[in-house]
Amino acid sequence: MVFAIIGGLLIAVGLYAFWEPYWIQATEHTVEIAGLPEPLNGLTILHLSDIHGRVGVFSWRRFQDWLKDADIVAITGDLYSPSLSRARLARHLETLHAPLGVFYISGNHDYRRGRLAVEPWDPGAQLLDNRVVPVERDGATLWMAGLPDFVKGRPDWPAVSRQLASLDGPAILLAHRPDAWMLPGVERVGLVLAGHTHGGQVTIPGIGAPLRHNRVPGGYVAGRLEVAGKPVLITSRGLGTSELPIRFGARPEVIRIRLVRKPADSGRE
Repeated sequence: MVFAIIGGLLIAVGLYAFWEPYWIQATEHTVEIAGLPEPLNGLTILHLSDIHGRVGVFSWRRFQDWLKDADIVAITGDLYSPSLSRARLARHLETLHAPLGVFYISGNHDYRRGRLAVEPWDPGAQLLDNRVVPVERDGATLWMAGLPDFVKGRPDWPAVSRQLASLDGPAILLAHRPDAWMLPGVERVGLVLAGHTHGGQVTIPGIGAPLRHNRVPGGYVAGRLEVAGKPVLITSRGLGTSELPIRFGARPEVIRIRLVRKPADSGRE
């Protein structure tokens, strides 16, 4: 009897783990940004990451509504999966539009033989790897910076950080790995958006994720992290899976972020 119950539970857990990758979560954050110009107050960013070929989110009504309202779309790497159609995802990526821009930075799975290979999609000017670009509304500017994957790509943070240091106004950094939050001088930006971890993809109740896929201290694996003197870090659990097509306790997610102006006296005691 006991073995039958245990066996039944294991089967149920296994079935759930194969089902959870399709149970997308919609997550919202409001982030205060120091010096955010009034015309950019309330700006919204739709954050996608680690799609790994899954296109279900594009037909989800919540995603479609959020996309209509988004000022910026940010994609933080890992587009495809070897087992899913690249052409199908590319067609969906081509439909993404936002008034202030769609920006993409590369992840480790976006490389083949040492080079970026995301065809048949052509990100063109949307590729933000090692770049800093302005987004403007009503004469106000927000700087968008990006870094390619730290392992497969060729990130040039010294060049990006020097450029950011020479510019006035608030800035956001897109990076595939949350480890970018620990870079020297990253305090120049107000927000870091990342992916890569899949939230561990599989977590153990009461223990957490055995594999964190990052080196941010404190057992961090995904979500929002705020530490005094550092930018806000938001790491998406992503939309797809890698290695095994399962998730457990780490639902796929799409994130909407609303930027608001940080009160001038918020840091005073």
